Amino acid sequence: MEDRFFASGYFLLLISSFSLVHEGRRPETPVKVTPVEFVLNYEISAFDLNNETIEVGLKRLASRSAAFAMGFEHELKSKQTDPPIQDPRLTLHLTATTVREALDAMCHADGRYTWSTDDAFVNVYPIKTISDASYLMNRRLEKLDLKELTDIQQGLLAIVNQLPTPKEQVAIAQIGIGVDDAYPPEPWTTSYEKLTVRQAINRLVRHMGERSSWAFTGSADFRALAFDKRGFFFDSYN
Repeated sequence: MEDRFFASGYFLLLISSFSLVHEGRRPETPVKVTPVEFVLNYEISAFDLNNETIEVGLKRLASRSAAFAMGFEHELKSKQTDPPIQDPRLTLHLTATTVREALDAMCHADGRYTWSTDDAFVNVYPIKTISDASYLMNRRLEKLDLKELTDIQQGLLAIVNQLPTPKEQVAIAQIGIGVDDAYPPEPWTTSYEKLTVRQAINRLVRHMGERSSWAFTGSADFRALAFDKRGFFFDSYN
């Protein structure tokens, strides 16, 4: 069986902790594995890309039995009126691999991108933005207060309003029929301290549900976010 994991994904609140006792040895210190680390080490018998983009590969990887939440930040166009950026076509044939190794291989093949983890998310974003403090997802909030949220648009507005100047623009993309970005019906109130916009969006999206995912796209003069609580399966906004 190709996928040896739990069907509901890594957001089960399961901490794997065990110790092995060998004759004549002291018990080893228990090893705790967080859910996101558990999913990164998940073994895959084969992972293939056949002249396909990194976005296709991420969707394929995130929809396996080891499904996980994804935040994907497209390379932005300079202007909204510019033609779409043509993503490189990748061909990969990996065997006896892991989710971590597949992410590494895709980001190596499409050298524009890198990845990291935060909370329960795998975040993939342009490598050129890492040291750019002005890039929206890297901007920092000293504190984020969320009060009685009933939809994610309220959360995005709270982020924009609580960022220091300069003011930022971001829209919610309309990405087609069947997308589910609804919050639970009970109003949500919480607060966070000292986090980036990327981390803040991860937490807003996490409130939708265990596998909820997001994409950031558009252009430098018109940025948009798309969400889906079913996972990273949707077609991104262009």
